[in-house]
Amino acid sequence: MRPEADGRDGLIRIAVLGASKSHPEPALTPHEVAQIEAVDPRVRIAWVRDRSTWLEEAPEAEIIFGFRPLRQGAVRATRLRWVHALGAGVEGLSQDVAGTEIIITNAHIHGDAIAEHIFALILVHIRRLRGALEAQAVRRWAHNDLHPQLLAGRTMGILGLGTLGRATASRAAAFGLRVWGTKRTPGPVPGVERVLPPDALDEVLRVSDVLVATLPLTKETRNLLGARELGLLPRGAFVVNVGRGGQLDETVLADALRDGRLGGAGLDVFVDEPLPETSPLWAVPNLMITPHSSGNFHGYMDRMIPVFCDNLRRYLAGQPLANVVDPARGY
Repeated sequence: MRPEADGRDGLIRIAVLGASKSHPEPALTPHEVAQIEAVDPRVRIAWVRDRSTWLEEAPEAEIIFGFRPLRQGAVRATRLRWVHALGAGVEGLSQDVAGTEIIITNAHIHGDAIAEHIFALILVHIRRLRGALEAQAVRRWAHNDLHPQLLAGRTMGILGLGTLGRATASRAAAFGLRVWGTKRTPGPVPGVERVLPPDALDEVLRVSDVLVATLPLTKETRNLLGARELGLLPRGAFVVNVGRGGQLDETVLADALRDGRLGGAGLDVFVDEPLPETSPLWAVPNLMITPHSSGNFHGYMDRMIPVFCDNLRRYLAGQPLANVVDPARGY
């Protein structure tokens, strides 16, 4: 890939969301802007107010950092060559650029944070920490009431052994878990006892005392976990979804939690986001809800900017970019 510098002044412009009514804080701080522009004297940040109007505000932008260009803008753009995603999921962005030559890259910086979040949810459930906090709030010594369990010796099933799944599997051994998982491309994964193809999903479900879904949302994964699939899990299993809400039937999950068929669940992603106040999920027993925050952490941009700058150097040198997304697959 070769940069297509603006013929008028030879600059390479990178569109970034600035402060606006919908985005009160700009996407980048002055220090972060300076880091990016220091890569090459030709590089300039072009601030835009909204992703729906970015093309009118920055028609000469070759690169977008951190926001979806939306389909209409991507198709109309004549200079846009590359979009760097800030989040882990890129299925919507892939739809925007489908049929164009625009390249998408991902940073893959979310593995540590999301794996830690997954185990936080699991441990809160298995060690009955929510009950301990409720007892603490009323100053009650609940020594004989909590009935915590052991995680060691159980089996974790991980659906999707990409960056997130591998980070989760690498931590599982420390908790004494055996791990099975699914992976679209064959090959061993450290810490995973059995790596199976997606069409062997049922085998993984049947042994999963803890089921973790880290999958992107694609036509193959949409509605993946319904009544039949959740019914294959061992009684009392714990389900975690940090992939996308469209993969899991929330109503079926809620019913299984209410009747005790499943022991608990932790959801960070939902079909409707933000989760409406009227959603019945808020009141489902043994369900922990987090607001699509599993990938967030202090110092996020401290990890993101160096990855982007490394790819920017590659781009300017006409070299292949790292972490390129396949838009047809959506990841």
